[in-house]
Amino acid sequence: MESHKFVDRLHDKLERVTNRDVVLSVTDDDPSALEVDLEATVPKVVLGSNIYEYPGFARMCIEYAAASINEGRHIGELEFHVLLARN
Repeated sequence: MESHKFVDRLHDKLERVTNRDVVLSVTDDDPSALEVDLEATVPKVVLGSNIYEYPGFARMCIEYAAASINEGRHIGELEFHVLLARN
């Protein structure tokens, strides 16, 4: 799958799960980046380019971003592990 189609699918999934508009971008600067800006009017999510190489990383990032956006706060590590265990 082409990288832009992959990112489009991730973006669609994130908006569907959160039921909100979201800005999603990918950075090459830090391949393992995961940033969620909840202060903006439209939440902004930045993912590292490792999402192309490691599908599990992409899934984890989307799950974390969705949980944070839905809660309106950055969720903690333990809370995130519990969330992943339930899914």
